Amino acid sequence: MPSPLARTGGIPVTGWLIGLLGAGSGCGRLDDISQLISPAVAQGIFVGLDLPEGTDLSGSGSDLLQYSAACSVFLAYIADPSELDTSPVEGANVTFRSAQNPGSFPLADQGEGKYLATAESGIDYASGDEAVVTTQIDGSDVRIEVETPDAPDVDVPTTLPAQGGFTVDLAGQGYDNVLVAVYDVNRGKLTYDNLPDDIVETYEYTHGEQAESVDVYDGAFLREGTYVVGIAGMRTSDPNTFTGVSQSLSAFMAGQFTLRFVQVSPL
Repeated sequence: MPSPLARTGGIPVTGWLIGLLGAGSGCGRLDDISQLISPAVAQGIFVGLDLPEGTDLSGSGSDLLQYSAACSVFLAYIADPSELDTSPVEGANVTFRSAQNPGSFPLADQGEGKYLATAESGIDYASGDEAVVTTQIDGSDVRIEVETPDAPDVDVPTTLPAQGGFTVDLAGQGYDNVLVAVYDVNRGKLTYDNLPDDIVETYEYTHGEQAESVDVYDGAFLREGTYVVGIAGMRTSDPNTFTGVSQSLSAFMAGQFTLRFVQVSPL
């Protein structure tokens, strides 16, 4: 199973028409309308790892290490919201930059409208940074941005019985959603994650109701051994800052994983 950090929506039509009809006119308003109804869509997730001082993950597999920072973006060009998953933009030149990452870092084309950069590409995650992704879709400049939050404060049990689980609760910390990934150190594989797999799931994740808690069961801790649990509080950027894309369908979310070790005992 590949790392979910390498993967990165039912689309309602927003009710902005009445407001626009009564809001006056002018070039600025026309620009606003064109962005609301733009056929270009960008969905992005940027994550990092907050490693406790002295933590050594050298024996935990490359899946964790290479994704100490990862930015995944889906691009689509649609005539109708129902085409979100059938109209990917492939072959685009997509770049990432931030104050922490000066210069320009290309996101590799993964096919089917997905683009990815990781720590192996040279990018890094720092809280309080502003991550910017730019590209061109159908000849128009596209820019989405997100401010990167801190890692959350979490309460995770240090021991569990096999086939056990727990609930992650980030209520009151100001996050829009919660991401969780569980890695089986002994067997070298991910056993659980709730990351969206494609552009439709990413839309649903970024535009759905806020979820401040996640139940981590579903076979995450099936066997005895040592597990690494990564938990990130995610925040979604204001789509009004985007240019060149549909503001109602696009989103950019960021968060930093904090890691905890859990020892699982046999039944």
